[in-house]
Amino acid sequence: MAVTARHAAAVAALDLDGTEDVLEIGCGHGVAVRLVLERLTTGRIVALDRSQAMIDRVLTIADDRITTRLGALEHVDLGDQRFDAIFAVNLDLNLRMGAVWTTIIQRILRPAGRLVLAFEAPPGSAKGEVFARTCVERLGMEGFAVERLAADNPLVLLRAMRTAAAFP
Repeated sequence: MAVTARHAAAVAALDLDGTEDVLEIGCGHGVAVRLVLERLTTGRIVALDRSQAMIDRVLTIADDRITTRLGALEHVDLGDQRFDAIFAVNLDLNLRMGAVWTTIIQRILRPAGRLVLAFEAPPGSAKGEVFARTCVERLGMEGFAVERLAADNPLVLLRAMRTAAAFP
């Protein structure tokens, strides 16, 4: 599968220095996983997906910095693992999980960590704006500061950082 502008924008917005522990929610074919690997030196990536077929695709990438997890974010056992950067591309967790996903992110993201969400709605659709508004509201309730990054329409690109008040 080819690299799309949404994959490239999401990975660039992570602003990786190469040493981070990264989680991709909904890794799909592994397009963004490959882009993250290009930026990691000592860091690692966990590729999470609900589909065994997609996990199998990621497993074809021969790199010991990748760990895969099969399951949905709300059901997968990540143990005590925490991440410096978490991202999702074209995955609207609001639709499937309501506000629960923000609590999970708050728990698994390290204090100085960042979350990037890239969502490309169909042209002419209001889904991107609804996605952005809902994410900003829900993340704000969990103590995140959310920034909408510049992106070509119809891509919505959000980066969230935990504020001091969000630290458990």
